[in-house]
Amino acid sequence: MPLKLIYELIRLGSEQQKRKANINSISTARLAGIVIGIAKSFSKEKSSDVNIDQLLPFPLNEDANLFIAETREIFKGLIAKRKLPVSVIASLSRVIST
Repeated sequence: MPLKLIYELIRLGSEQQKRKANINSISTARLAGIVIGIAKSFSKEKSSDVNIDQLLPFPLNEDANLFIAETREIFKGLIAKRKLPVSVIASLSRVIST
């Protein structure tokens, strides 16, 4: 099997597992949001509702995940400084471009 095909299969499997984990955790996250809201009302804290995305195991919006954005910036900096071998840069091109 070509290496790209194996990479794609692993990536798609990982995305599917993340979706399943989020789907199985949505009701728990909503309940946790209600409990946190009630706890905040007892402390008389005037803040907005809790974002359910923060209570899920994986972010719903991948672009919202700050770690991924920071990692992309580090990769781009290393590539610009030519600190990585050409084969590594070629492997990272898909990660950086998405």
